Amino acid sequence: MAGPLDADFHIGLSPEHDHRVAPLVPPPSLTDEYVAAAPPGPGGVPRETSGAVIRVRDVNSLPWRRAQIPAVNGFGNARSVALVQSVLANRGTSGGVRLLSPQGCEPAWQEVFRGQDRVLGTPMCWTVGFGRFGSAFGWGGWGGSMVASDPDARMTVAYVMSQMIDRDRQEDHRGLEMVMAAYSGLR
Repeated sequence: MAGPLDADFHIGLSPEHDHRVAPLVPPPSLTDEYVAAAPPGPGGVPRETSGAVIRVRDVNSLPWRRAQIPAVNGFGNARSVALVQSVLANRGTSGGVRLLSPQGCEPAWQEVFRGQDRVLGTPMCWTVGFGRFGSAFGWGGWGGSMVASDPDARMTVAYVMSQMIDRDRQEDHRGLEMVMAAYSGLR
């Protein structure tokens, strides 16, 4: 999808792009051994996890860059993330380029689960691959990056950062604030 849109987005990264990578920076006062945990659930109850441990050091490594793991190692800036995701917000088309049929986009915003999420420990609504929030769908990445799309508004907003915030000590609303500002601009 990235090619026809001329989006500078990669799943896994080839060596010729290494010089362009901004390393993920751990939260201040923490090292590259930092492992972010899911924030506590309601009432401070710890959330279930898979037991997988990924450190900032691992994410910044060459083997991580070379791996092609679509769920966790996309490389791009906010513009490219929003551009690729905008195909779903615009029912298969972005910038005049049709990449999916409208029916092919529907799983991204159709609810497949509503209830108590056992990992997050909170009520959630899920589509195939995204959290759903009203008419919008999307998800966040490790450290605060996020993407949100709204087919009703024909809008996608992405936020990508390299400086992490320690979610164990501080809530991170940077991406959400950008999404809310975009909605304010639509009024």
